Amino acid sequence: MKKLREKCKNKKGFTMVELIVVIVIILVLAAVLVPSLLKYIDKANQANCKADAATIMSQLQADLAGSNALSGDDAVDVPDQVSGVSVSKKPSGEVAAADVKGSVQAQYQLNDDGEVTSFAYNNGKYTAVWTVGAVTSGTASGGWTVAKTAA
Repeated sequence: MKKLREKCKNKKGFTMVELIVVIVIILVLAAVLVPSLLKYIDKANQANCKADAATIMSQLQADLAGSNALSGDDAVDVPDQVSGVSVSKKPSGEVAAADVKGSVQAQYQLNDDGEVTSFAYNNGKYTAVWTVGAVTSGTASGGWTVAKTAA
């Protein structure tokens, strides 16, 4: 019996209460951190959409400037490809672009001088829109806006 009592006294480990307290602490930390992490992931996805849109818009402007410089006249020549994205002209003067899969869509509008006045890019989850800034009452409007695409 003495040996059995000594073995019981020498047992090492955690009690059930200690384990439950540790689990509760971990759950509270997870409940606090998960929404913050989701917010950062959302911001990163928005920034990624904006960066993709800015890249395509820059390439579009370069292609438009290059094709217009080569043509030598005042007519705006819309390129067939912009950063690997096929482009087609709409009757309203807007131009729409869509990749082969159709998951990425871009639209832009040109003024009479062939300059881009508005640009919209949709990657399926977010929509990035760029507009020409107008200065009214000392404040500038325009620039980039990014929002979640309605499901």
